[in-house]
This record gives sequence, structure tokens and C-alpha cells, in this order.
Amino acid sequence: MDYVNGNSQCPSSDGTPSSIAQKNHWVRQDKLILSAILASTSPTITPLIATAKTSYEAWKKLSTMYASKSRTRAMQLREELTLIQRGNRPIPEYLHAVKGLADEIALIDHPISDDDLTLYVLNGLGPDFREIAAPIRAREKSLAFEELHDLLVGHESYLRRMEIATQQFVAAANFTSRRTGFSAT
Repeated sequence: MDYVNGNSQCPSSDGTPSSIAQKNHWVRQDKLILSAILASTSPTITPLIATAKTSYEAWKKLSTMYASKSRTRAMQLREELTLIQRGNRPIPEYLHAVKGLADEIALIDHPISDDDLTLYVLNGLGPDFREIAAPIRAREKSLAFEELHDLLVGHESYLRRMEIATQQFVAAANFTSRRTGFSAT
């Protein structure tokens, strides 16, 4: 952690073998930490910190971008959470985006309740999930995010199976219709 928070500075080299070795070791360690930071960020964040020369610089940029505990930042994140839509994303990807926003809001001391998070998720799902959204909304007991995740992934899988079955049925009906049409002439 000393590298990232700036407590460990790159030692200067006076040309002696031991000072050169110390500096090389520090640079190597810092590059490993910087690589780990870059590898752990999302593709949208990486370009914003890619110019950092040290792990400390990268961490400082991340802190500046995400450590703001302002009311404005909390409201901006809540608005994003309110407006987020699944679109054509797979459920796990959509839920990951929602959870990321909720976690970021929680980090700035404005945690989202399970019920509110469930409502945000359900509101952004779209019409394909109406039949599962209604019973989830009507539940007496709050759903943990993990339970909601399991239910929605299962429903998405069910919808895919139904779509495949429908496509196969239509293909079979078309084939039968064509065969019948050919034999009638």
C-alpha cells in the first residue's frame, strides 16, 4: 500500500550497484502494482488513468474521479440508477451495471435499500420480464440482490428456451406447409 498512497518513493541512484538495484526493484514493484490497477479497471476507466507513470499517480487519478462524497455526485449516481435500462444486454451484464452504481452510491455514505435496488432493476428490465416482475413487486419480504439475480437469470434462460422452441415450431410449420403445398400440385 505504501507504493499506492505515496509513502514509498522511488529511491535515487548514486551510481553504486546497491542503489541501482534498490531503484530497479522499486520501479519493478511499482510497475507490477500499476499493471494490476490498470488490469482491474473497466475498459471505460482504463484510458483515463493509462497515462499514469506510477501506481501512486494512477491511484490519485482514481481517487479524484471516484472519491467525491458530494451531494451532487450522489444525486448524479442516483439519477443514473433511476434511468438505467437493460436494453438488449444480458441480465448478468445489466445487473452488474446496476450493482456497480449502487455500490458506488453506498461508498459515499448513501446506501440503497434492497427494496429500492429491486425497484430500480425491475423498472429497467423492459416488457419481456413483466410476468416475473409483478410477483417480485408483490412479495411481502425483501429480496436480496443475489436472489433477484438468480430469479432474473433463470427467467432470461426460460425466455431463450421459449424463443428457440417457437422458432423450431415455426420452421417445422413452414416445412410442413411447403411439403403439403408441393404435393397438392
